[in-house]
Amino acid sequence: MREFFNYLVCILFLTAFAASAWSGELAGLWQEYNDDSGDPEALIRIEKMGDDRYEGRIEKILPDTEKNAELICTKCSGRLHNQPLLGLRILSGLKRHDELTFEGGEITNPDDGKTYRCNIRLSEDGNTIEVTGYLGFHWAGQSETWTKVR
Repeated sequence: MREFFNYLVCILFLTAFAASAWSGELAGLWQEYNDDSGDPEALIRIEKMGDDRYEGRIEKILPDTEKNAELICTKCSGRLHNQPLLGLRILSGLKRHDELTFEGGEITNPDDGKTYRCNIRLSEDGNTIEVTGYLGFHWAGQSETWTKVR
């Protein structure tokens, strides 16, 4: 009976650890949506960099047309000005705060060319993230929900 109890505890521990590790991963491909229409707008690839920070780049603009593939960031300033949107790094500097929260980053909105402070909250099931861009205070920012593609 004691062996069965130990076996059960081990299985429960491993299952809980695996679920926790899986649900807490920000790296992956995420689908962003148009604020007005709700239609899919872009695919963003978020990667963990060597210094435990996360960054994200535009991997695909939707719909996937030749015209969209040639878009450039005309409203961006500095080194991003007139850069192609495909491959453009729009997220940078995010660090894990806890299992589901990533803070201290920046996000660039290619539509207006502005860069905002950014926090991301990962859902417990790991299928969505709430991306919040803000200027002053986090609670005064604007949030979008992105869904995990793979």
